Amino acid sequence: MPAFTAFGILLILTGLAGLSFGTYALLRGGRGQQGRIGPIPERGVHLIAGARMLLVGALCLAAGIYLLLI
Repeated sequence: MPAFTAFGILLILTGLAGLSFGTYALLRGGRGQQGRIGPIPERGVHLIAGARMLLVGALCLAAGIYLLLI
């Protein structure tokens, strides 16, 4: 198996994991929790983290597909 193919598959799996965790953090994370991290409420932290995970997951998925197609 060529290195590009193996790395592409790894990036696709990483991207799917990032997308799933990001979606979970946006939809469910922080609800019902009363904690705060500095001035940001717990729900706000999960929104920031979820958006970041979605972005990185989408980039990994796109890079993995690109590596499989070249």
